[in-house]
Amino acid sequence: MTRKQNYFGKFHSQLELPFLATDQEFLHEIFKILEFKFGLMKDSSQKLVDLGSGDGTIVIFSGLNYGIKSIGIEIDPILVNEANQRIMSIIEEGNLKKKLMKTIKIKLGDLYEQNLKKYDFIYIYSLPTMQKYLSHVLLTAKKGSIIISHKYPLKGFNSCLVLQYKLKQYKENHNVFTYFYEKFR
Repeated sequence: MTRKQNYFGKFHSQLELPFLATDQEFLHEIFKILEFKFGLMKDSSQKLVDLGSGDGTIVIFSGLNYGIKSIGIEIDPILVNEANQRIMSIIEEGNLKKKLMKTIKIKLGDLYEQNLKKYDFIYIYSLPTMQKYLSHVLLTAKKGSIIISHKYPLKGFNSCLVLQYKLKQYKENHNVFTYFYEKFR
């Protein structure tokens, strides 16, 4: 890939997926579903990745509350820096250095270039317009991994994903759905 093509790819990625934060109020229920329906275990060797991690909310929540290795992939260096600053301030406030340093990491990277074979849980908050570019990424997920799609269902992935659960929550008189898929091959 040429430098020009790489630059275009990063620019296009940012247009397709602007930073969309998952509301903190939804996280407890999303993670309870992962725990009770999909086998998420506290302080286990399981791994979670957040594709397009933004400010790190998902990986911070996962690391603090479940103690599993939680990786965020974010293409915007400003958001990576902000997320790492959030992590450092939490460490300083709560004397949690060892736990957070071992479990939470935010990496600069393009979600379209990831290999997901080592993750048990894959979180994504994607606009429907960018989903057509995800097939090669989701195909790298290992069999049995759980893909969590917040607000928007993943369409066109019937050949490798099956919807296992649909969580309905409410905010300001609107339904907000989170979809839980299992990779079956």
